[in-house]
Amino acid sequence: MTNWIKPGSTIGIIGGGSTGRLLALSAKKLGYSVGLLDPNESCSAVDVVDWFIQAELSDESASLDLALKSDVIVYESDLFPSSLVERIQKTVPVPQGDELLSISQDRMLQKAFLESARVNIAPFATIVSLDDIKEAVTSIGFPCVLKSNSRDGRFKEHYILFSEEDIDASKEFLTSGTCVLEAWIPSDKEMCLALVKNSKGDISTFPITEMTYKDDTFYQAIAHAELDGETEKEIKRIGQAIAENLDFVGVMAIEIFSTGSGALYVNEIVAHPHRALQYTFNYPEVSQYDALIKAITGWPVQVMDRLPDTLVMKLIKKDEIDLAFTQAQIKSDWLFTFYNNISDKESGEFGHLVVTAKQLKRTLEQLSDIFD
Repeated sequence: MTNWIKPGSTIGIIGGGSTGRLLALSAKKLGYSVGLLDPNESCSAVDVVDWFIQAELSDESASLDLALKSDVIVYESDLFPSSLVERIQKTVPVPQGDELLSISQDRMLQKAFLESARVNIAPFATIVSLDDIKEAVTSIGFPCVLKSNSRDGRFKEHYILFSEEDIDASKEFLTSGTCVLEAWIPSDKEMCLALVKNSKGDISTFPITEMTYKDDTFYQAIAHAELDGETEKEIKRIGQAIAENLDFVGVMAIEIFSTGSGALYVNEIVAHPHRALQYTFNYPEVSQYDALIKAITGWPVQVMDRLPDTLVMKLIKKDEIDLAFTQAQIKSDWLFTFYNNISDKESGEFGHLVVTAKQLKRTLEQLSDIFD
């Protein structure tokens, strides 16, 4: 059980992206000082923290420096090596622990865990050579998708194989190391369930959120996802089973997709707040960032799993920032959050907006008319 770390103490955050920024703002709201470790001196979180260490997230001496200056550590990035958690825990508490992070970073380890938790996953095989692919497709079939075993941000690409002709073309992809070949299962909905586990082991869930993608990148969220009662109940059962079997305190998320027949498959485990729930920063009362800060510092915390209204949340990319600024001057009932991101990356997140959707179809059309 985590002892209560009182306001006035220092929280060290590993990772300074948009999640790190929103975590820092939640921590400051609760009265904590905040330190940050990130390689980018212009990262989103740097201007809302009290002090900053610029270093690669894999830099052991820098992470130990952060630990020595903090009363508790929280990570928000998949790029922080799980092996370092055990080392810095000798100096300062890391309530999220290393198990959740290591499982989120290694696809094979994650799949073994999910099988042990008896949840549905797509058929898969471990791949180290083209011969492995040729053998695996005899049982997995086409189409199938090849992914790096590492969920390091450098290896997030995937390669889809539609026929035997695509096997040889995947050779270059194997240079990233061990891969996983998964059956391609057509989905009709992709959803995210975020859960918080407090220091007593109590688990509560945020609203199930539907995710939409554009150019294979997360783009927009709808909450609460439109689901029948049995599907919603089963998603929450899956989330509970996974969270109960992992040793962590904090917030985690599970990506799940459903097929036209109603079958559910777990796609990924995420070891920290999920961008699909960035709408919680604005609404409802306790955001996923508040929940994580409260959980790791020993506050009692419980979140709502329902919303009184349907919400649509859209990420704001660099090339949309001027459009968003214009809409912020027009739409008094739209909630805008900007991250002060000065990155040169076109794909970077520069903010998000949240719209209460009294008529969901009309709201989606309105957003599409403006931003697409």
